[in-house]
Amino acid sequence: MKILVLLVALALCDVCLTATNLTASKPPGRYDPLDIVETSYKMREEANKIRTEAFELVNRALEIKEETIATREATLSSRSELERSMLETLTLVNTHTAATAQNIAQIKSSLSGITNRLDSLEEKVRILDGKVDSEQLSVMEMRKDLTKIKNRQEQTVSEVRLISLFKMSDQTSHDGTHRDSDLIVDGQFMFDRNVLESMQAYTKTDANPGNKLNIDLGGLFRIYRVKVWNVRFCCQERFIGTRIYADDRMIGVALQAKAIYSFDVAEGDPTYSRKITLHQELGKNLHVLEVQVWGSGPYAEDDLFA
Repeated sequence: MKILVLLVALALCDVCLTATNLTASKPPGRYDPLDIVETSYKMREEANKIRTEAFELVNRALEIKEETIATREATLSSRSELERSMLETLTLVNTHTAATAQNIAQIKSSLSGITNRLDSLEEKVRILDGKVDSEQLSVMEMRKDLTKIKNRQEQTVSEVRLISLFKMSDQTSHDGTHRDSDLIVDGQFMFDRNVLESMQAYTKTDANPGNKLNIDLGGLFRIYRVKVWNVRFCCQERFIGTRIYADDRMIGVALQAKAIYSFDVAEGDPTYSRKITLHQELGKNLHVLEVQVWGSGPYAEDDLFA
């Protein structure tokens, strides 16, 4: 605004100088009225021109001022926006910082809890290690005791003895008399034919093929020998062809007529069985006085001695 006033003052000075020059160019006392009028018009035109330029300058100055104000407002708005953004950023940073600090505190608390638990677990592990060591010692002592017990059991069950006496038995047929399979495991021997029929101690099946005498041993035994006592007074040849089985394994067959048959199992080929079977496949009577099974046991299926 001060610059505008200065320009207007300079323009007025130019007008005054122009009027002075016009007056000075005429000698005193010789002023022409027309010249004066013309000079006045020129001065008016010059003043109007100066006024017009002054108004333009004023308008221009106002425009500049408005632009300056707009720029200042934009600057202030930008500054306010920047300050607001910075404030929001700082607020967000502070919030995240507080949250991070809280999370760190929680993590520290969790780590402290985990450390305490680990210490507790380590203590429990030490206690368990002590118990395990104690249990191992107990197990070692128990193994020693079990070894002694097993040795005694092995000595006991390894005794070879008569295992068929008074055991359950059956036969596939009868000859129409009272002679039952129980007579071959009762331990009674009657060699004389001339005894009462009710006192005869041998069994007899019919003469059809495929007759069997079965002895249920009542457990799992190791078989060492099966001894068959044939009748003495007659018909010993009826036993020829009879096969002797320990469960499903054949351990012998009668090839000739004899009073006593002894079917031994080799020591290096142990045989374990629950049942002894005499099987006559031919069409002959099974005519037997006594059957003796010698063995050791009984054993469990998973027994180490078996």
